[in-house]
Amino acid sequence: MSAPASGGYDFLADPDARADQSPAFWRPNELASVVILAAAPAGASQSALTLADLPAEMVRRDAEDGAHLMVRSEAGLQQLWVTAGTDAGASLAAIIPLDAMTAARADAVVRLWEAQARGSSGPRRSRSRRLERLIAALQALDARLDGASYRAIAEVIFGPRRVADEAWKTSSLRDAVIRIARTGVALMRGGYRKLLKSKPPE
Repeated sequence: MSAPASGGYDFLADPDARADQSPAFWRPNELASVVILAAAPAGASQSALTLADLPAEMVRRDAEDGAHLMVRSEAGLQQLWVTAGTDAGASLAAIIPLDAMTAARADAVVRLWEAQARGSSGPRRSRSRRLERLIAALQALDARLDGASYRAIAEVIFGPRRVADEAWKTSSLRDAVIRIARTGVALMRGGYRKLLKSKPPE
């Protein structure tokens, strides 16, 4: 496993797998919403969150530097990096590098804590919704470039159950995912990395 210059990890992937089974994993230095987790240090307060507490609905990729997870909860889809050497039953602590993306990283950690430790995401702030829309657009772009269908992308973004509830050809989700993918193309053509690294406005 290596980290190519494009910004994503190049995990070995099954080309026949559906998009919801092979989501794009971003490097933490490229995407601020990736939450970095490790075992809480000795003396820290007991965490309410362990690996066992994470949602069962997830995609996991193991690498030399740890486990990379894509989890779905009431807060939406979120990428986590659990650093190497973290035991499954260990209390977790978030690592927030002090860099240009610190504020956005902290926002992602708070959303994870609200969704997992409290069991509910609660009211989401508008800045978080905007960030999620941008992330969804880039994930849709990656999937389309890999040949994924709009339906497969919709299952990743909205969940397979919601997609199955409507006839796909006339589904409002189909229109929504096409718009999301078009947004991704627009971002690709004009400095999307700056958006990923910045804290969205209030």
